[in-house]
Amino acid sequence: MPYLKSKHLTTNSKNWNEDSDKANRKLIYIGGEIRFQSEQYLEDYIEAYFDTIFPELVLIKRQHSLKMQRCDLLCCSKLHKQAVIIELKNEEDRGLVSQLMRYRKIISQNQSFAEKIDYSLPIKLIAIAPTFHEDNYTDKEASKFENDISFWKFHVEYDTTGTKFQLEGKSYDVLYPVFGLPWSLQNEVIQNTVLPAFTHNFKSNLPVDTHQSFRIIRELFMAQPKMKEMVSPTYRKILYGTGEGENYKKLAEITNTSKGIWLFLWLPTKVKTKIKIPVARFGFVLTANNSHFAQDSVVEWLVCTKTTVNIEDKPNNKICLSFDRHGMAKWTRANMYLCQAGGINTLDLFIYLLKGATRPFDDSIWEWWRSQEKNTPTNLGWYIDLAIKTWNYRIK
Repeated sequence: MPYLKSKHLTTNSKNWNEDSDKANRKLIYIGGEIRFQSEQYLEDYIEAYFDTIFPELVLIKRQHSLKMQRCDLLCCSKLHKQAVIIELKNEEDRGLVSQLMRYRKIISQNQSFAEKIDYSLPIKLIAIAPTFHEDNYTDKEASKFENDISFWKFHVEYDTTGTKFQLEGKSYDVLYPVFGLPWSLQNEVIQNTVLPAFTHNFKSNLPVDTHQSFRIIRELFMAQPKMKEMVSPTYRKILYGTGEGENYKKLAEITNTSKGIWLFLWLPTKVKTKIKIPVARFGFVLTANNSHFAQDSVVEWLVCTKTTVNIEDKPNNKICLSFDRHGMAKWTRANMYLCQAGGINTLDLFIYLLKGATRPFDDSIWEWWRSQEKNTPTNLGWYIDLAIKTWNYRIK
């Protein structure tokens, strides 16, 4: 049992987490767009504003399940009691039509809620998503139920008047906070954050003077798409990623043991083989009297390790003579990180993440890179930002 799961929650903790989830619904700004952090939050929003967005429909049941099939929203029209199935997606999906067809068939066969739905009428199918893959239009044209399938695009806009959910030419207010906006004030937003039960217990084991900086860095991690937060049974380790196993992608880990408090980030690393996105787990040794999680803390060393950081292994001079099998120094001076990790298979990744440029590179890009690799920034916030950029590049 490396990390706690929902089955380990007490009744009080489950209630706590439900309250936390409701209080912490958020939107995230990524890739120039604002999205709901998860599909669940999108469903929560649609359900809460259902009568406003769909005044002609009645919501019969959310997450209606039949024989291993589960549709997001089962509805009917107020006027004719015609069945309407709504499928919600928070990102592009290629298999929407086949998914809707399965729902249509199982609901038609079982005639769920027959007292509320007139099954003599065709079942209407609506997919709502920010974008639709071309395959969906091809599948729709090939379906004999083409006339009963509708694709509705949504997008979320933010301006000085607030956040708006745009659907089919109409606009609706969204009261969820937006994380990741360049002009947003993160500190003001997190004051209202209610930590989940496991996370609260982890934070309680940290020194009091780190609580605020931990909440800030946690919100940065949790604002990323597809992010899960996992806490160890001892409440001494917290992991941010898609899962705990070796094959899952990870962004960050914080450990709090007798050997100290350590932040680990998954960052680009030197490799000898042609890996598309070479990453490794790096721990951070800060200069004296710097906060463990504050973005303005100064980094002295990066430690490339799969385990913990043993401070006794720190080189006595500025150069580490110990390397991993790919040639990455196990201990790297912070200002030498780009130079050390920027091998031939990592160079393009660094330039894309930090500059947004792809090959062919002109002279200005090469000049910029040479100036960067000679003097990597040493503030912790720069590494956190790079880890987040790497995360979003890996999962897209």
